[in-house]
Order: sequence, then C-alpha cells, then structure tokens
Amino acid sequence: MDASLEHLIRLQEADVEVTQLRQSIAALPGHLAAIEEKLRSQTQTVEKADKSVQAEEATRRRLESDIKDQQQKIAKFRDQSSSVKTNEQFHALQHEISFAENEIRRLEDVELESMERSEQFERVRAQARQDLTSHKAFVEREKESARKQTSEQQARLDALNKSRAALRKEIDEDLLADYDRIASSRGTGLAHAQGQRCMGCQMFLRPQMWNQARQGERIHCESCGRLLYYDPSLEPIPEPPIGEPKRKKKIGVETPETES
Repeated sequence: MDASLEHLIRLQEADVEVTQLRQSIAALPGHLAAIEEKLRSQTQTVEKADKSVQAEEATRRRLESDIKDQQQKIAKFRDQSSSVKTNEQFHALQHEISFAENEIRRLEDVELESMERSEQFERVRAQARQDLTSHKAFVEREKESARKQTSEQQARLDALNKSRAALRKEIDEDLLADYDRIASSRGTGLAHAQGQRCMGCQMFLRPQMWNQARQGERIHCESCGRLLYYDPSLEPIPEPPIGEPKRKKKIGVETPETES
C-alpha cells in the first residue's frame, strides 16, 4: 500500500470522527431544550395542582359561610316561634327551619366532596413537587455534563482538524480530489476490501477487481464508487480444515470350514 493511500485511510478515520463529534455537539442543545421543556411542564403541573387545592379551599370557605347563614336563620326562626300566636305562623316557621336544616345537610355533603377532591389534589401536588425537585437536579447535572462534554469534544475537534490539515498535504492532489468527490455524496470515500467484498456497500467484487485490490491498485467499487484498499492484516485467519476421523480396521474372524 502506497504512502498516499495510508494517509488517506488515516484522513478518513479523522473525517468520520469529526462528523460524529460535530453531530454530538449539535445534538446537545436539542437534548437540553427537551429536558428544559419537561421541567417547564412539571412546573406547570405543580402550579395547576396548587390552584386546584386553593380553589377547593375557597369553595369550602364559601360553603362554611353559607352553612353559618343557614344556622343563623334557624336560630332566628326558633326565636320567632316562641312569640307566634297562630298555628299557621308556627307551621310556617317550622317549614323554614326544616328547609334550612336540609340546606345545611346539602352544603355539608358538598363540603365533604370538596375535601375528598382536595385530598386527591394534594396527593397529585406532593408527587408533582417531588418529580419537579428530582428533575431540577437532573437538569443541573445534565447542564454541567453538557458543558464539560462540549469543552472536551471541541478540544478533540480542534486537534483533529489540525491533524486533517497536515494529512491532506501529504496526499496526492488527484487522489485527494477523488476522495473528496466520493465522500461528499457517500459520506466516506474509502472502503476496505475483504473476503472479495466491498465493506462499504457489502457487494461482492469480481475476481479481477479483487485481485487488483490485493495487488494495491487504485480501483473503485463498481457498486458504490468508493476507492478500495486491501490490508492483508485485516483478513480473518482461516480455520484449520477438519479432517475426517480415520476408520479403525476391522479384525476379520475366521470361521471354521464345514465338513462336506
């Protein structure tokens, strides 16, 4: 394998890593945005639960006020009943008292339902607050990890770019132009030839092309167009042939001749 091709192999390894690093760096803001959005959603869940609990508390305060009003009415009607002079007036006051007592029972039932709803909302709020606290800590850890990861990846990217620039100067211009043209459309410009197959597209090579690749000639895969290179050190070690077990010779048993 000539030196330019060796440099080209190293260049492609660097190019692949550069692409991966850039994708990783570019993906971090999206990842952070997603967990921040979840944090906002959890914050809204807590706020909604808070409002629900507060609304039920306000409802019960209003109900308690209505119950007190009805109790005051009953006390007033009972005071009046002691001074009435006719049965009609007495029965009318008793009717008002009965109506107020029924209204109190109704209001108390509504109040009990409100208390049950409050208990449910408070359980939801407690879980939402716990989830929010946990996710806040997770977001902070992810932010710190992202800052550290971005710094490390950017340093590695800078080093790779310097290495790539040096490698490109060592490669034949025509070969480099060919590589750049293929890589721009295929993602990679080189493919390892192994086992009479292009490892870039997994297609088999014709025997003639396979022989040319093994002889170090610069050829392109007929299927994907990538430049092929052959490295005998990457060929799998063939397994030793398994021989058939030797058969044991059978020892003949002589039978006595029968008399005629």
